[in-house]
Amino acid sequence: MSSCGPISRSTWRCERFSQPGPAAGKPPARRGHFPMFPWLANLFASPSLLWWLGLAGAPLVIHLLYRRKFRETPWAAMKFLLEAARKNARRLRLEQLLLLALRMLLILLAVMALAEPLVHQAGSFFQSGLPVHRVIVLDASASQGAQVGDEALFTRAKRLAREIIERGRPGDAVNLVRLSALPPRVIVQTPSFSTQSVLDELDRLEVSPAPARLLAGLEETVPLLKTAPEISRKEVYLLSDYQRATWDLGAGDEGARLRGLLKKIGDSAELVLIDTGEPGLANAGVTGIESLESVAIVNRPLRIRVGVRNFASEPLADRELQLLVDDRLVDRRTLSMAAGAETSELFSPLIDNSGLHRVEARLGDDALSFDNRRWLTLAVKDRVRVLCVNGRGTGRGTGKGTDFLQLALSPQTRRGGLTSGERSVVEPVVINDTEFGGQDLSLFDCVWFCNVRRLTERELALLDSFVRQGGGVVFGMGDQVQARDYNDLLYRDGQGLLPARLGERQGDPNQRDSVYRFDPGDFAHPVVGAFQGNPDAGLESTISYARLAVSGWDEAAGRVALRYDDGAPAIVEKPVGLGRVILVTTSLDEQWSLWPLWPSFVPLVQEITQVASSGRAGQRGRLVGESLEAPLPAAVADSSIEVQQPGGERDQVRATLRGTEAGFVFGPANQLGIYEARVPPPSLKTELFAVNFDTVESRLANFTSEELREGPLAGLDVTLGRTAVEPEAQSATAFRPVSGGLTRPLLYLLLYLLFVEQAMAWNFQAGLWLLCPPLAALLWWRSGRQA
Repeated sequence: MSSCGPISRSTWRCERFSQPGPAAGKPPARRGHFPMFPWLANLFASPSLLWWLGLAGAPLVIHLLYRRKFRETPWAAMKFLLEAARKNARRLRLEQLLLLALRMLLILLAVMALAEPLVHQAGSFFQSGLPVHRVIVLDASASQGAQVGDEALFTRAKRLAREIIERGRPGDAVNLVRLSALPPRVIVQTPSFSTQSVLDELDRLEVSPAPARLLAGLEETVPLLKTAPEISRKEVYLLSDYQRATWDLGAGDEGARLRGLLKKIGDSAELVLIDTGEPGLANAGVTGIESLESVAIVNRPLRIRVGVRNFASEPLADRELQLLVDDRLVDRRTLSMAAGAETSELFSPLIDNSGLHRVEARLGDDALSFDNRRWLTLAVKDRVRVLCVNGRGTGRGTGKGTDFLQLALSPQTRRGGLTSGERSVVEPVVINDTEFGGQDLSLFDCVWFCNVRRLTERELALLDSFVRQGGGVVFGMGDQVQARDYNDLLYRDGQGLLPARLGERQGDPNQRDSVYRFDPGDFAHPVVGAFQGNPDAGLESTISYARLAVSGWDEAAGRVALRYDDGAPAIVEKPVGLGRVILVTTSLDEQWSLWPLWPSFVPLVQEITQVASSGRAGQRGRLVGESLEAPLPAAVADSSIEVQQPGGERDQVRATLRGTEAGFVFGPANQLGIYEARVPPPSLKTELFAVNFDTVESRLANFTSEELREGPLAGLDVTLGRTAVEPEAQSATAFRPVSGGLTRPLLYLLLYLLFVEQAMAWNFQAGLWLLCPPLAALLWWRSGRQA
């Protein structure tokens, strides 16, 4: 940039390079204005005070009003005095004019000092003594935790930030901001004039296992520039590794917001961008861990699937993947993967005791440690307890509407033994509908309603609390079901438990003139997934003669698990809270269908039960930065819940009542690992939560300065550097306009000239000599600039 033109306040600067960008943007608003001369706003912070420059003519007016007038008086000696006056007239006139000019200059200096002239290119000479308000924006996101040798990128960033803070002079103010999805983002909210206190806060900062949330961090930075208004000189330092995952926001709304925020910061302050990243870092991570079992049973092999991805541009060789259960190593694999490849490994551990268990997948160390571990919580059961609610007797040989269901849940031979030769993992308990209101549903994992006429409000409240805490509910239809009551109490225009609105019965089970067969489609739903490739199971040949029409199901909230051959839903599923509700549109006995007599009945009932009960599996997964919450029995409302974090810290949260049930919220979770929540009596319940890493920053690919200019910062003149150099060291003669840069020197000069004016009025020659020192200093400064 040429030293002869002003630099606007939107000029972008980088700490390493000396050439600033071209002027852009509009100057900030000034106090006062000159409507006829708007260009004065670029020269003075308070241009309206320049009206007082008219006072500079006051000495001239006084001089003209009170100058002596000649009066002729005859006197013999007058001719000698006139002759002497002629000799000194020019000198006296010059002295008077110089003294007059000096007095006018004093008024000009006073007015200009109060108007606060803006320094555009006077260099650091007039700025060196001005206080500076610095805002340090430090990227504390997960990618900054990458190791380069023995030093993490975040340690490097903190070291550079310390250099910037320690460079400050007395009177400088500092704010500290971190870029992270975890609160708080603003660490030093009020500008601090204590260097040591800011350094103490900086030392306490740690890298977070969360993404940067760049836009949110910059939005909280902008208001900080309006603090400390008494300090006109502002500097913003942004220290980041400039990861693509963080800075590549595209050309849409988010990209425009980023450029707008950076421009707004650049309009108000010196913006210094410092790159703390390291190119070419290799990284692989665990991207997922899940149990493929709807219900985990003791001493039965589990299916645990672990996903791994190589984020590097180089192949991955001989990296060990371990599976741990309750911190005990149970299996390991050695992986080799191509660059950018992703794979999944299936583990089959056995767990020999019931209860809540912690499962962890652990990958060998690399540059980024956050994504090398992932956790899963599992509730392992001895058996699944199912409550079967009978709506009526069938009037046939089997006696009850739950008989076929009971046999399907716990199949037996005629001799009373189990068909598989093993004990059944499902324990059905059969009751009549009149007994349902007195049941303790916490003892069960799933409830089946078989042709139950209606439910009362009290029974609905019990059922709603049961489902929201992870229980499963299955409704089977029949001739006793009152569709209107179900719709009013259970569907409630889509806001209730029932997945769909019940309509009229279709088909006549007595005439059997309508035949409906199941159509599993692409077997995508877990309820029918086990039937894929197994045509002998008879699912697609199952016949029903009657069904209830349904409507109003929400495809976004629930899914149709099974349809009839005409496309109408046969089984509809809806998640509610932590549990699931499933609607079967035909009967669970032979009244409306031959399904209970078909080979598909037993496996389909077993699959429905497992899917409905999956909310009790204990898989409470969260990403870091999210809150932990769980429904609780209403009896523990207002109780204190103890939450133990992965690092061992213990916190207390209050359980609050929400309608008919209680619950608690803790968070956001800021650590990776297993959180344990202990509920006091009468519940004595323990909840485990697995908090895992968001792999959005696992790919360690950062922008170069050229890519930044062409991509996220297109249209903005931005350069990048890697050291923390004083901004004015880049260019001694170019910086953004600063109000007040000349005010103090002008006031000093004003005081000195007041003394000179008094001296000149008393002894002109002595006062004239006093003008020499400032003139010599000015000549010395100009010669230094030219050199």
